Amino acid sequence: MLAFRRILAFSSRIHSYLLALYFFFALLFVLFLCFPVSEILVSFVTLAQMLLGWTILLEGLWIIFASIYQFFYSRVMCLQPIVLTILRMSAYFIVSILLDILNTLILEGFSFGGGM
Repeated sequence: MLAFRRILAFSSRIHSYLLALYFFFALLFVLFLCFPVSEILVSFVTLAQMLLGWTILLEGLWIIFASIYQFFYSRVMCLQPIVLTILRMSAYFIVSILLDILNTLILEGFSFGGGM
């Protein structure tokens, strides 16, 4: 079971690296909103963000389900991978939502009164 815990710890580390890479592409996306760049580069960064987002989500689900499986197999619950994974996934969702709000605000503007 020690080998399985090591796999969980390694997967958790990979999940952190994926999140750091997503933050790098998010920073590039924010900088692209401020400076003119080619459309090919913007679409590449957008595609990379989408693929990293799905990878972060699926890797996080795998870590959570593997931790639960490890609990049923050895009756020892390691909460650290679960808590850190939930924190990383929530950080991903918060940054993703903020980027979407920023993108909508820059491209479409802001108005009061709804759709009237």
